[in-house]
Amino acid sequence: MSEVMLEVKNLSKSFRMRENRIDSLKGSIANFFNSTTAAAEDFHALKDVSFNLERGEALGIIGKNGAGKSTLLRILSGISQPDQGEINFYGKAVSILDIGAGFHPELTGRENIYLSASLYKFTRKKIEERFNEIVEFSGIGKFIEEPVKNYSSGMYLRLAFSIITCLDADIYLIDEVVNVGDANFQMKCKNKIEELIAAGKTLLIASHNMNEISVLCNRIILMEYGQIIETGGADIIQKYMTIALPQYFHFEEGEFFHIKNLDESPFEQKDMRLLKYGIKDYIANHNGISTNHPFAIYLDVQLFEEITTEFRLKFYDATGALIFTCSSARQEVLQINRAGQYHVEFQIPANLLNTRLYSVELRVVNDDKKALMFKADKFIAIKMADDDSNTETNRDLHLQGLVKPLVPVSVTKL
Repeated sequence: MSEVMLEVKNLSKSFRMRENRIDSLKGSIANFFNSTTAAAEDFHALKDVSFNLERGEALGIIGKNGAGKSTLLRILSGISQPDQGEINFYGKAVSILDIGAGFHPELTGRENIYLSASLYKFTRKKIEERFNEIVEFSGIGKFIEEPVKNYSSGMYLRLAFSIITCLDADIYLIDEVVNVGDANFQMKCKNKIEELIAAGKTLLIASHNMNEISVLCNRIILMEYGQIIETGGADIIQKYMTIALPQYFHFEEGEFFHIKNLDESPFEQKDMRLLKYGIKDYIANHNGISTNHPFAIYLDVQLFEEITTEFRLKFYDATGALIFTCSSARQEVLQINRAGQYHVEFQIPANLLNTRLYSVELRVVNDDKKALMFKADKFIAIKMADDDSNTETNRDLHLQGLVKPLVPVSVTKL
């Protein structure tokens, strides 16, 4: 039976904003002698936001800048007060928002550990039990006895993150702080958060990093203009990316892939011409192209010169991460090295791509001169989706990851 750890009911928050901002001395003087008062308007940062967070759940909050994510986290952390609504915590909560906000610059790292932890009402005994773990995780070493005003920004952030995550809380509120310190410590942060999830802790994570949200979170809330507009699984990320990056992922009603007009490409096609291109042999469900079936991307081309030509497709996810590259030169196919028309077809296997948005880049390379003949960024955008099925054979539909290959598994009774 599920156990609610955080209950948010009808939360709203507004700010008064002056329409005529005075951002110069000249403007201030002019405003002083102006008898009219600058008008003000209400900015609704949150509007009637309600949701529950259950024990062991990792809930991701996504949305564009100004959507209300940080305002929500600051209110839940007690930094700001709502205008209306109700918040109920059923367990000890800690927040990782303005990292190190509770630090005193004149105190040592050791003293700030006790100060920060005490602000969350942890006992001295509990802090002493976790002290060595905090210091070891932070990597501060002997600098723990130095005033934090002498720390580098990286040391400061590492210690602050370590204090919060090494304390044994029930609920963790996290806002854009996984990317703390250098690459090594960032990996430690990510692993630590995954350990908290595996230990059954409850997390609320607001982030612009869609890869982290998709890997860490089992439920996602999409916010826009201070309101929750969608709640669900990995499909919510797809909906968000179509809002955040309409120039890359613009789909018409009922459209699951979009093909760019390559006639507008800045590359001059002197040696070749693209006659026709597109996607074929796909099967679609009501959410997108089925991940469980193969499909093909094809090109009909006219080659004008005797050039050994290679065709490449690069698949990217919505965050711009390169997933894989496929090339016509990797397999024993008809060599394209004479003038004439050719049909090039890339067979994308079933059970490879995940429930995500992907973009495809096209490159045509002159292999004789090792020169780029043609390039089209994001010439195809594709919305992939799992088949609608609740059968036992398809219970892995929402596996996490950039791709989802069907890896053969054998089980032998010993």
